[in-house]
Formats: sequence, structure tokens, C-alpha cells
Amino acid sequence: MTGAFLIKLCCILLFSILLYGCGGGGNSNDDSYNGTPINSVVFSEPWPENFRSVYSVNYTEEAHDHQVAPGGAPDYENSVDYPPVDLIALSMGTDELFLYIRFDFAGDIPTERDAIPSNGEIEAQQVLSQSISINFNSDGDLSTGAGGEGIDGIDIFFAFSYQYGTPPYVYANYGFPDGDIHNHLGQSDGEMGDGGPGYSFVILRFLLSDVEGYLPQDQTLDYGGWSEAESDLYHHFSFDPFEPGQMHIE
Repeated sequence: MTGAFLIKLCCILLFSILLYGCGGGGNSNDDSYNGTPINSVVFSEPWPENFRSVYSVNYTEEAHDHQVAPGGAPDYENSVDYPPVDLIALSMGTDELFLYIRFDFAGDIPTERDAIPSNGEIEAQQVLSQSISINFNSDGDLSTGAGGEGIDGIDIFFAFSYQYGTPPYVYANYGFPDGDIHNHLGQSDGEMGDGGPGYSFVILRFLLSDVEGYLPQDQTLDYGGWSEAESDLYHHFSFDPFEPGQMHIE
């Protein structure tokens, strides 16, 4: 194995780390995207027939409520209204085996890079990716874990990350010993069910046994989170935090 090959391999691995370091029933007829999540986890257990019986959190908010991100945002007079990351509903719940999360957005998730034309102060650019996460304070201690939008003391987060035109990535990161949300002790892959690229929603699930200790049963936990889109000009081209809340883990 040559030195040049090793250098090339290290660069590819580093790029992969940087790329993913940050942070039923469709209403779109666009089914052109047939990829599977990049982690390609498929749990053998069937999905629930009735998600409403599983969800214990049913949160909704108005569209067009984007904010300027705390960093990496355009220097525009107003925040950028980008419907694919504009969260309008969040549903969550657990059964004996899984945590289920559904995100609903104000617009369809793109299947390819999204060209944004020049419009006033907004420069012409391409939106490259989007991501959203739910962040939990597992131990009730604000002095441990990482910090994030709307919540401190983050001990675990569950994320949907999607580089447009490639398979989405569904995962959980947990354990942040030095307060940096990018430096974690463990990671677990999740599964994407319905929705995703070409739809205005996505449904995810995560195996509870994979995150045992970071999502304690019979506890009420604080959560928060945000949705964001990145363009070729701005890391936080569009940014939509949502109100923090509480969820009881069955």
C-alpha cells in the first residue's frame, strides 16, 4: 500500500466525518427518489399500523418562522424562508422497542441540488443539503452534555441528514464529555420509513436498546432542536429552531 494511497484514503475519511458532523401517508406524488438511507439499517420488526397510537408528542407551529442562525448565516436583512426545512409539525413516541419521530415541513424535500435564483439581497446559489435533529437532556443536569438551540445539557440527539441527490443519513449521537456536540462517545444508526426526498415529511425510528442509558424509561425529558439548510455560499442558508418541550419515555 503506497504512501500516496494512504494519504488519499485519509482525506476521504476526513471528508466523510466533516460532512456528517453538524448537527405513513404522503402528500406529494413525486416518487422519483428510490434510494435508501446511507446507513442502510433495516430492522426486522414491522412498523406500527397506526402511528397515532404511538405518538405521545404532537407539536405544531406556524410556517414562515425562520430565524437567523447563531453562526454561518447570510448577512441579509431578513432570515431566509426555505420551505423544505420549515418545520410545521413534530410527532414522537415510543413502544417497547423503538423511538419513532416524524417531521413535517412546509415544502417537499428536494431530490437534487436546489438552484436559488438571485432575488434582491439573496444571491444566486445552490442549496446542497438539509438536516434536523431532536436533542434530549437525559440526566436533567444542565452542567453536563452539550449546548444547542433551545436546550442545554444535551446528552443525545437523533438526526436526519440529507445531502441532496444522495441517500439520507439517519443516526443518533450520544455522550458529549467536553461540551462539544461534535465530539461524542457513541453513535447508533436509525431507520427511515415513509417519506423523505420528494415528500414533505419523513418518519424515522431508533432502537431503544441501542441508546440504553441515554433515553431512560419512565422518565420525562426536556428536548429541543432545529432544522437547517446549507448552500454553496452559507452553512446556515436557512435556519428554523422550534420550541423546546418535554416527552415522557414509556
